[in-house]
Amino acid sequence: MTQSKSSGVDLLLLGRPEAARIAAGTPGAQDRWADGFPRGEDCAPAARVAAASADLGPFGSYKLVARAHGRIIGTAGFYGPPDESGEVTIGYGMVEPEWGQGYGTEAVAGLVAICRAHGGVIVINADTSLDNIGSQRVLEKNGFHRLRSSDSLHFYALRLAPSQDG
Repeated sequence: MTQSKSSGVDLLLLGRPEAARIAAGTPGAQDRWADGFPRGEDCAPAARVAAASADLGPFGSYKLVARAHGRIIGTAGFYGPPDESGEVTIGYGMVEPEWGQGYGTEAVAGLVAICRAHGGVIVINADTSLDNIGSQRVLEKNGFHRLRSSDSLHFYALRLAPSQDG
């Protein structure tokens, strides 16, 4: 199982059976879900994983597990592998009672670390609603810069430095 650890939240790669349970909103006996999980925003990425004909590898979706209590509080992940120009788009979120504890910042840092570790990624894209100040701060703390805004969204990007490896 691919895993990225930080001090407060673990990113654990979703497999198909668990993703199917999240997409359906029906926990199995082994699942430890926080109150309010899954959110609507967790179900679509989980459904993509569950329906995938091939393993998505590191560019799939991850469950966010708070170390404080061991329950799944949200999801984070990729809309797909790097495209031909080396760009990926990420998404993330968690149940509201877990906001403000640094988990979002750690989750995005974990996704950035995955991009750096697996190569082929030059730019990481993300967007937030105009009023989601917390998510905007999460992105900015991780080095993302606002590129533009629409009537409903701010669009961000992080350009990764080229590898210094030979």
